[in-house]
Amino acid sequence: MKFNKTTLLLASFIVSPAVIASSNVDFSNTNEHYTGFSLEYGSDDFGLGVQYSTPINKELSFLSAYSTSKNFDAHDFKIGLETSNGLGVTFEYEYDADFRSDGLRSNDYELSLYKTSPINSHLTLTPELSVGNFEQQQMSSSVYYTTASLDITYEINNNIWLGVTPEYTYSLGKVKEKNGNQSKIREWDYTASVGYQISGVGAFIYSYQYDDGDNLSLFSYKHAF
Repeated sequence: MKFNKTTLLLASFIVSPAVIASSNVDFSNTNEHYTGFSLEYGSDDFGLGVQYSTPINKELSFLSAYSTSKNFDAHDFKIGLETSNGLGVTFEYEYDADFRSDGLRSNDYELSLYKTSPINSHLTLTPELSVGNFEQQQMSSSVYYTTASLDITYEINNNIWLGVTPEYTYSLGKVKEKNGNQSKIREWDYTASVGYQISGVGAFIYSYQYDDGDNLSLFSYKHAF
């Protein structure tokens, strides 16, 4: 894994004092609506993302986002709506040209509903339920699935937070491969993270994910305008 010139230029842009923003974003909230960008580097190599958010009215905001990872092999497109009380809905499409590093192409469509619920000044719970449709190059047909997750975030202080998200995915049918093999998706995945908010417009985050037997680490920087 090597940093290219584009990566180094973006990194220098982040630390430059010329970067000026006026937002006040809560980066501990993974569903926060804001306009900005992110840079990532980890087990899936280099990634970046951009997103744009705008209010529709006093009670509703709109978000559109694009991100790429795995050295530009994976592409994710998302749009979402969120109310002022933390209820949100998203539609997401992900294309992967190297699914599970096997050189397979995959397509994943997902519709999600979530509710961000502050329990007290430190603890926030965000349950999320998703339904989706998935296919990859070796499958003879796509399969529908549902995913349930619970994001648990604990803010130690105004700058540091800890997070953990257990997630369970259940296929509504069998995964049918072209070679005749059939299976069902019954998977537990876990993500743990620690974040440091350096200002109202920037944060560094480290996350660890256990994904179907894989152990993935990711360092990221997020910035809002």
